[in-house]
Amino acid sequence: MIKTDGIILKSRKYRESDFLLTIFTRKIGKINAIAKGAQRPKSPLISGVQPFCYSEFLLFKGKSLYTVTQCEAKEIFYSLREDIERLTYAAYIVQLVESVTNEGQTNNRLFNLLGKTLYILTNPDTEINTVIRGFEIQFLDYCGFKPELYRCVSCGTKESSSWRFSAQEGGLICKKCLNIDPYAMQITVHTLKLARYLQIKDIKDIQNLKISDYLNEKLQKLLKQYILVHINKYDFKGMNIINKL
Repeated sequence: MIKTDGIILKSRKYRESDFLLTIFTRKIGKINAIAKGAQRPKSPLISGVQPFCYSEFLLFKGKSLYTVTQCEAKEIFYSLREDIERLTYAAYIVQLVESVTNEGQTNNRLFNLLGKTLYILTNPDTEINTVIRGFEIQFLDYCGFKPELYRCVSCGTKESSSWRFSAQEGGLICKKCLNIDPYAMQITVHTLKLARYLQIKDIKDIQNLKISDYLNEKLQKLLKQYILVHINKYDFKGMNIINKL
């Protein structure tokens, strides 16, 4: 038996009355678990196994699946379900986390980042664009794909009259090294400063920082390309809906 906090990444109906869950736990990483009878209206499990829920679980490890024997919801993030934009962003960041986490491998920094970000998104005064850009850039760091934002990835120089950003090479390219990736994207001084700031600040400290639509668009374009290259996933439903919004 294992007792651990966890966040529901996926919750799918299974058989007549069960839920099949993908849970990102603090102690044992990502797991698949079955919550027996959780579809029943009077089930004591039902409130804690909904998508996005942050709950405390008591788990029994079976041969192929864990079984949720007890579940106490700590935060259900109900307000996310009342706003289509916030719901879509929440689904997007959960999909990002689900795509990079491995079964049984813990990642407490990423766990904390996801929990904080979901909580922040419930605040109607939150600057959503700032928080999502901050989540993306810190997510890349915590899952091992941190972009280099302080020196050229080719020659190592910290000084250049202009910079390019290469998703393929993993970060900045100086003016002298453009030949290693002719398709590297331009990055302005202001966009670079914003990216560096978001990379090091706690997600709670940037939730009220308003950035211009122009800067958000430029940084979003760079990070989207970087995520697509390094996470090797091109069909995030959340990302497609966000682009339409």
